[in-house]
Amino acid sequence: MNGPWLLILLLSELPVAFLLALGAAGRARWCGAGRTAALVAAVLTPLLAEGLRHVLLRSGQYLFVVHPVLVLAAMLAGGLAGWAVGGRLRTERLLPALDALGFFLLTALLVHSGLASGLYEAQIGLCLLAWLIAGLTSLLRDMLLGDASRLMEEQVYATGMALAALLLLAARLHWPALCLADQLGLVWACALIPLLLREAIRSRRTARH
Repeated sequence: MNGPWLLILLLSELPVAFLLALGAAGRARWCGAGRTAALVAAVLTPLLAEGLRHVLLRSGQYLFVVHPVLVLAAMLAGGLAGWAVGGRLRTERLLPALDALGFFLLTALLVHSGLASGLYEAQIGLCLLAWLIAGLTSLLRDMLLGDASRLMEEQVYATGMALAALLLLAARLHWPALCLADQLGLVWACALIPLLLREAIRSRRTARH
């Protein structure tokens, strides 16, 4: 693994931990949980993703390799932000969009950790495993929170996560000569795709009604 891709991995981990925690805490508040319960959900969701990665991916590359204190700080900050966002009526559409972005970047991290471990030659199979891990994390989190009324959104999340896996794999394999700035721009620009897709589907459903 070369230097630029390692830097991308490190720069992506803290936003992933923050966004996963934000989405979990915000949804927990929507379900009527208190602040402590929301923070617990915020910390457990990224750990759930790591646990599923360990069971299904079985690679030697951890999902979060940044210092644990920084990751925990990102989780707590995301939890507090999610608690604040989840309590505002004007953020009804913002929270799911940020939640989807978190799972998009989580899938990209999962693919990268699998490639970095060198254990998977079948790269499409690695993409499918990463998609499965991120999807299970999202599904189990919502079920544990009792947020079954929003499970219909999982299909949009799943589409975004599949795009994340394939786009990162394409960038890794076919554009290795891109400079660091272009690689970072590609990864973060692609993060907008599931958000735009979700908003387009939501607008279409609203127009029908």
